[in-house]
Amino acid sequence: MRQSHTTSLIEGNPAKTILLFAVPMILSNLFQQLYNVIDTLIVSNTLGIDALAALGSAGSITAIFVQLATGLSLGGSVVIAQLFGAGQRQQVRKCAATITIFCGVLALFSTVFMLIFARPILTWVNTPPESLDMAVTYIRWYFVGCIPIFIYNALNGVYVALDNSRTPLIFLIISSVTNVVLDILFVVVIPWGVAGAAAATAISQIVVMTLALHDAPKLLFEFPLIEKEEYFDKKLLGKMLKIALPSALQQSVVSIGTVVVQATINSFGAAVAAGSTAANRIFNLVVTVPINYSNAYSNYVGQNIGAGKWERIWPGMRASLIVCCTIVAVMSSFMILIPEQIIGLFISTTELDVELATNVGVTYISTIGWFMPICAAYLVIRGALKGSGDMGWFVFVTLFCFAIRLVATVGFAHVVGTSVIWWSICAGWTLSLFIVIARYLQGGWKKKALIK
Repeated sequence: MRQSHTTSLIEGNPAKTILLFAVPMILSNLFQQLYNVIDTLIVSNTLGIDALAALGSAGSITAIFVQLATGLSLGGSVVIAQLFGAGQRQQVRKCAATITIFCGVLALFSTVFMLIFARPILTWVNTPPESLDMAVTYIRWYFVGCIPIFIYNALNGVYVALDNSRTPLIFLIISSVTNVVLDILFVVVIPWGVAGAAAATAISQIVVMTLALHDAPKLLFEFPLIEKEEYFDKKLLGKMLKIALPSALQQSVVSIGTVVVQATINSFGAAVAAGSTAANRIFNLVVTVPINYSNAYSNYVGQNIGAGKWERIWPGMRASLIVCCTIVAVMSSFMILIPEQIIGLFISTTELDVELATNVGVTYISTIGWFMPICAAYLVIRGALKGSGDMGWFVFVTLFCFAIRLVATVGFAHVVGTSVIWWSICAGWTLSLFIVIARYLQGGWKKKALIK
């Protein structure tokens, strides 16, 4: 018997089913990205361009660990979704406990590593000298919340796999409000600088982890109880890592590549780094929609494969493409029509090089705005590969997409100018779209189901 607050992904109209499931996921991450935007607005307008550049450099490093946590949670989510769809309920609780414990231990090692090596890493990525101390401070405070980030992502994967995307939305609303209030308190009221911004984020992550840990037993209540020694299952961990490790490796490689890209951006100076950081905050806000629609569709694919309902996969994709691309087109129209006003929110008009910083941010978002529907289509179709367990192609196309950006930015930015940074992103999406379409039509992904 299903819990009343979940949405069945193997029954009903595919378009309505996926939309109802995706909306809470999108809203959850929009709140998460929104407080990142507010965090950036408060820091840039209170502390200036150097602080904004520091957030950009630090953000490229913290993204490695956030993506690692996301990749690991994906392994649990895909396996649990297929187990749930196949009716193998006795394995669900063990999967949830195993991936959460594994993520928590890995997060502990990550925290110790970054507390020790923050400064040399930030120096290596060409963090502007005037921003280095602030970036180091930000990272060290941020990593107070590293363990909560990993544990929450693991639990979030469990919620999503079990058709419950509404509860994480409530958690993230509470976390977002906490973060914004603490940002104002620690940066504006108490002049704590970038340390205050990082501490606000860390505390909000602790809050969201605590809420999830408190509520998760209720989510798993209707599943069979297991013995204490079964809470960590090596065989199930191996099955999850079959999905999680390629995904985590891919996410980490992309994030490390992002650090290299950030190092190239930083080499142009604090103004360019600040403009790029502002643009990235807006881009991350918009791309939340296709990323989460893709994740919703992935779980839809996983559960329907587990249930043997292959005929529902294409109607679900068609509906997802129409709805997701339409929403993204509307959102990205603002990036095209009023880029100056958007970037102007982040860049103080009283600082030196503000014209350069603004120009970088404006051209960045106005260019990628035209290609956001292509990005949406690419991510949705790629979601079918992820949901089926076709991780070889999922990893390949993701790395291919990013490799175009990496090679173009590092190899040509100082030759043809900073515009290559955003044009290479658009080229990656476009070429990768053709690859995922070809793989989907070829059908090899249908042989990758994890649960028989």
